[in-house]
Amino acid sequence: MSRAGELIVQTFADPATRPETLARYLEGELAGAAATPELLEAALAAALASYQSVQADSARQAAEGQEAERHTENLLQLLGTILESSDEGILALDTGDRIIRFNSRLIALFCIPDEVIAFWRHEEVMAAMLAQLADPEAFSRSFAQLCQSPEADWRETLECRDGRVIEWRSQPQPAVWAGVKRVVSFLDVTERFRSETNQRLLERKLDETRERLLQAEKLAAIFQLSAGLAHEISNPIGFIQSNLEAMGRYVHAMLGLLDLYGQAEGELPADSARRAGIEAAKKAADLEFLRDDVIDLLDESLRGTRRLSTMVGSLRVLAHAQGSTMQAVGLAGLVDSALAAADATAGGRVRTRREMDDSLLVACRPSELTEALKNLLGNARDAIVGEGEIVVRAGVDDRHVWIEVADNGCGISPENLARIFEPFFTTKPPGAGMGLGLSVAYAIVSMHGGSISVTSEPGRGSTFRVSLPRQQASVPAN
Repeated sequence: MSRAGELIVQTFADPATRPETLARYLEGELAGAAATPELLEAALAAALASYQSVQADSARQAAEGQEAERHTENLLQLLGTILESSDEGILALDTGDRIIRFNSRLIALFCIPDEVIAFWRHEEVMAAMLAQLADPEAFSRSFAQLCQSPEADWRETLECRDGRVIEWRSQPQPAVWAGVKRVVSFLDVTERFRSETNQRLLERKLDETRERLLQAEKLAAIFQLSAGLAHEISNPIGFIQSNLEAMGRYVHAMLGLLDLYGQAEGELPADSARRAGIEAAKKAADLEFLRDDVIDLLDESLRGTRRLSTMVGSLRVLAHAQGSTMQAVGLAGLVDSALAAADATAGGRVRTRREMDDSLLVACRPSELTEALKNLLGNARDAIVGEGEIVVRAGVDDRHVWIEVADNGCGISPENLARIFEPFFTTKPPGAGMGLGLSVAYAIVSMHGGSISVTSEPGRGSTFRVSLPRQQASVPAN
């Protein structure tokens, strides 16, 4: 084969790609026929045209490739510009869930050091981010879960060691583009979080204030009713009690007279008709029973009127202060007085003790605060079935002088805790209590500018805490 034929075969190794003129030329050479100048010229022209066509295709493909590269580069530059202009920290993950891109805001947000940024790797960037978090393990678990859930719409908050709060979120990505599988953004929401927290605290305080106002309005109405009741009841109770006391004296005098008559009766002859009549009258009247029962009736009536008098006094306290002046007094003395009253009524079955500094002063109306403590101690005593113990503690903090009355009694059920300071509310059986003790204590403490709180657990006792404004304790003693 001639040199021209060899070049044609090298250039067009695949027979299917050879122009028809070159194919005929090669057929002639293979048949041993001499190639005419015309045929050779035609073959060379066809080869040149084919070569130019191939060159043109290569140039076009190269230009298209360069254009595609420029377009991709422009898109990447646009993406970088968008990332850097965002006020959120952003990182991009590849198909292997590894970081391939992040912006400067992320660096600032997580305080990633320069030595990590210089020759960064996925592990180093993640370690720098985790070092800023209060609970890095929780974030690691959530991040792994996000990577395993391509369809998840993610939103969580992170707490940093320095107190900042960062919200991180990621939305599903429809397709992988430029090797990016998922984009995650981070935003500092500390101020918003604090604002929302303060808003919730404010709403809670408003609710508490509203509840206190409602309670105050309810108590004010009850106090007004109490004042009216106390006024209307006090006078009848006063003269009933006075009359019963006078009647008691009269009855005792008449019983003494009957005793004298009984002695005179013994001097009558046994067969006397008058003596027989007296005996019949005594038997018909059941005199021995009457002697005992009339005394019992009077005693019970007097106890009832005294109890009503106590209730009237309590209603007056509910209605208004008794007019005594505020003075700084030793709290230990008030507590001792209240404890003495509690010991006298407990009958030895309940032990009482106090734990406080004897030098502690409190500004108060002494008689009223003592009455409040007596009522709290009485409530604690009644809560103890059988033997038990009541402890009174006191102390001061930055704003208050506080007094605690703790018992190991039956405790208060949760459904009753909200009602224990309501006047006339009681869980005792009928006749065993009026439901005014805690209401009176609450009213007295409120009139002193203080508050009462209670913690209780059924079966394990209760603790009532009285808090009084500390600044009042500087009032000089009268």
